Amino acid sequence: MFTTVAPADQLKFFSDAGEFLECVQPFLLRREAEHCLILGLLDGLRAGEQWGTEPPLMALVENHDEVAAVALMTPPHNLIISWTADDSALDAIARELHAKAVAVPGVNSSAEIARKFAPKWSELSGHSYRVQMAQCIYQLTRVTNEARAEGRLREPDQSDDALLREWRAAFSIDAEGMDPGPAREAAALPLPKSRRLMLWEVEHTAVSMAGFAGPTPNGIRVAWVYTPPENRGKGFAGACVAALSQKLLDDGRTFCFLYTDLANAISNHVYQKIGYEPVTDAAVYSFTQKGPQ
Repeated sequence: MFTTVAPADQLKFFSDAGEFLECVQPFLLRREAEHCLILGLLDGLRAGEQWGTEPPLMALVENHDEVAAVALMTPPHNLIISWTADDSALDAIARELHAKAVAVPGVNSSAEIARKFAPKWSELSGHSYRVQMAQCIYQLTRVTNEARAEGRLREPDQSDDALLREWRAAFSIDAEGMDPGPAREAAALPLPKSRRLMLWEVEHTAVSMAGFAGPTPNGIRVAWVYTPPENRGKGFAGACVAALSQKLLDDGRTFCFLYTDLANAISNHVYQKIGYEPVTDAAVYSFTQKGPQ
């Protein structure tokens, strides 16, 4: 199910997500929190979920029959690269993707790996690059017991559909920098079964949202934390994330993972008060075709 395209570096491309996950999972689990996005996406792909408009790109680099790096992309989304101790693995990924004329809109990885890969891709492709977002990956094993905002966590029902579409679009615009049109189009699509949203409710009114997705062997990723502007500063998001995280732990997860925008000091502080501990910095770089000189 794979093709060796560079014997020296043994870069291999896979077409079967289950087989690919079986090969790379032991390597990825050495840094489970850092690789929670790759592990979660592969779990969904293995189950038959479609994350992009084209078949996923799944590849690994082997050195001496050992996995040295993992690359995953679900077009049109960014290329995700695992941690690697071998810079030559990044060279191999960049070289072979460029040789195959693969369009790479950006790269998502740990800050160190993204910082190394971006100039390599820029040199080969002729595209400029910039940091789109500086992030931190957090991990939680225990929710701290603190007084929090009033309200309760609840599952949405059909009557919440319009509100969730509105908040999903607003999250994509505010947190992910999407244009309003594409954000609303994406929000109109049904969520895959592996992605769930929950609401924080005060006096029968939804005031905040958080979701979870991407199960890993031991954890799960909390995401899509959103509070509309009129409800911010009241502690609703922190209460929602705390209650959701506790629910996920109670349901059998050992860890909860969370990506944050390092530019948002308030949210980073709130998550740490809940019990989330920083694991590593991450970064998203975007690539843009250079204009005429």
